Amino acid sequence: MKEPVRTFGECLEELMRDKGISAQRLAEMTGYKSKTSIARILRDESIHTGRERLLRILEAQKLLRPEEQRALRQALEVNRIGRETAQARMMLYDVLTCKQHAKALGQEAARAMESLRVARSARVLVLNCCWPGVMRTLREILEARPAHGIEHFMVIGDTKPEMMSALCALLRSAYLPGYACYAWREGSGAADGFAKVNTLCFTAQDRDGACRDTLLFFSGEDAGAAYTLPAERGLFAFFERAIERHRFAPVVSAYKPLTGPQGMVSSIRFCTELERGHDISAVKPDLCINAVEPSFMRAALLEGGVLEGFAGWDEKRVRVLLEEFLYFQGRRFEAEFSGAHIRRQIMSPKVMRVFALTGKFSAPFPAIRPFTVGERIAILENFVNSARRDENFSLWLWRDEEIAMEVTCFHDLGVFASPAATSGALDIDIQASLIRHPRLLALFRECFEDDLLRNHVMSREESLAYLANIADGLRQAP
Repeated sequence: MKEPVRTFGECLEELMRDKGISAQRLAEMTGYKSKTSIARILRDESIHTGRERLLRILEAQKLLRPEEQRALRQALEVNRIGRETAQARMMLYDVLTCKQHAKALGQEAARAMESLRVARSARVLVLNCCWPGVMRTLREILEARPAHGIEHFMVIGDTKPEMMSALCALLRSAYLPGYACYAWREGSGAADGFAKVNTLCFTAQDRDGACRDTLLFFSGEDAGAAYTLPAERGLFAFFERAIERHRFAPVVSAYKPLTGPQGMVSSIRFCTELERGHDISAVKPDLCINAVEPSFMRAALLEGGVLEGFAGWDEKRVRVLLEEFLYFQGRRFEAEFSGAHIRRQIMSPKVMRVFALTGKFSAPFPAIRPFTVGERIAILENFVNSARRDENFSLWLWRDEEIAMEVTCFHDLGVFASPAATSGALDIDIQASLIRHPRLLALFRECFEDDLLRNHVMSREESLAYLANIADGLRQAP
């Protein structure tokens, strides 16, 4: 759902007003005996099938422009699931497409954040503050200042918009090495007033060596009052002790990235273990290496120069790690297409098309040559044939815009998320950045099954036909 959250009656009334159509006139145009049924629909008092019937008539008679039709279909969904649930699902859609609806920070908060941005090093404690504007600013600072560290403590509310606000904050931040998150411990009773406030405190060392503590109180996303004292006054230490007295449990751990050949092997080994033991629901902006037949991957790596691609590593050591890497990649390939656990995937059609044209992954992957035309055809065919042959493998293609975030849900374990630009990088420790929280995990799975698959993807047959057509185009190319 991409438009403002409106019910079917609210959306229809606005369209009628714009077109200058009365309820009586609409009843006559659509074959209703009187305006009574239309009036009940406008008040959202009719049964759901009544709203669906009216929309089908409007579409069949071509009384709606495409954008009006989309708006009414989205509004129909609001009536089906409720306004709160619709609002929550819109938040997740915005994350997946990287849409931002963030308000600018207030002047005092912005000044305090700027001092954090230019500090040499800093420790940041965040209490709640899951608003997009605050979290976006913190992400930008942490990306620019890797010496900083952020510990985020949150009390997750019980409504779906509150839970989704927390989940979206985590999906957009957990991949950062310096970010850690803790949630109010489930079953430990109600949180007190302190734990529910929206506050941020940091201690920072300036470039002149001076250390200062800053405390920010937020009354709303775009407002804040800031207080700064010399570090020796103990403001940060006091705030840290206050948080330590409360019952927060780890959700995401900070980590140190592993790079180079050893990082490649460590990451793929951990992914293999995760994928072997859990059902998976994934939204992927790019093609993953586990979708490539191991013999193709071996050839592309060797011919791409992987044995000489890492400074300081001799060929013998790289070759040993390459064999280990290919072993785990092969296990992932088997689990992907013929494993015992259910796999539901949504992928970007544009990425599949670009792969077919170039033979390259969209995500960064060093020292690998482009796949040949024959290899590309085989890779695409494998998707189609596996989906038709194996009931445990399901693939859908995103219907409208590009996917900007990779999110992989390992059922009953956790969720991993990363922006498209870094989802294929080799310096992400997925084990540390896995989001582990049962209610947020259940919320993502519910949205995946009942919203993303229902409203935002091509049908399974449409998706398979799209891939088959790409493969046919490659076969016919000169």
